[in-house]
Amino acid sequence: MEIVDTVYLVAYFKQTDFLHDDAVDVIENLGKERRVSEAALLELDLLMKARGFTEDERRAVWTLLSRVIDVNSVEPVYPLDFCVAAYLSEKYSLEYFDSLVAAQCIVRNAIPLTTDSEIKEVFDQREKVLEELKRKKTCFMF
Repeated sequence: MEIVDTVYLVAYFKQTDFLHDDAVDVIENLGKERRVSEAALLELDLLMKARGFTEDERRAVWTLLSRVIDVNSVEPVYPLDFCVAAYLSEKYSLEYFDSLVAAQCIVRNAIPLTTDSEIKEVFDQREKVLEELKRKKTCFMF
């Protein structure tokens, strides 16, 4: 499985973004094996608010995305993901939403679909992260 990060959502709407064409393909072909992170959707909304999008503009974005992203194509964020994310943000200095996407990928052994090198680097150390969590006896599944 692949989990899609926020960069693809942003690029989907920004035609000048170098990822735009790929983003259109990715977002319009979500399904069982490629899902968008719930954290990425939340981050997109916060980015729009922070960048001064009006309520109408935000609703237009969400109206379009609700037609393209089926509810079954969203990967939920579970309490275990938050547990792992808290560890990742402290140990590996990941930003909040990056730590959530990385945690989802680590917990599910899913490939992160992102250009974010920090997420990719942490995921590449998945086995090490899982061992560290086992040693700490934290995040009950480990």
